[in-house]
Amino acid sequence: MTSTTIRTRADLVWQEVDDQVVVLDPGTSTYHGVTGAGTTLWPLLVRGTTRAELVAELRSVFSVEAARAEDDVEVFLTELAPFLREP
Repeated sequence: MTSTTIRTRADLVWQEVDDQVVVLDPGTSTYHGVTGAGTTLWPLLVRGTTRAELVAELRSVFSVEAARAEDDVEVFLTELAPFLREP
């Protein structure tokens, strides 16, 4: 697992609403919802984080095993790729 800092694009507008994070992509004028464990991880991505920190957060909050947390983080980051800054 690399220690490269991962963060969201600066142009995104987002807000926590009820049990999800709603993200506006002004480039495409589309809204996207982040739900479930993603709502825990999103603020870390906004400030800048690493894969290891995301995994540790999932393990801490949801008490999951390392392999499961690593798999979940990879899926999450793959789904969010259009919203992340290039390293």
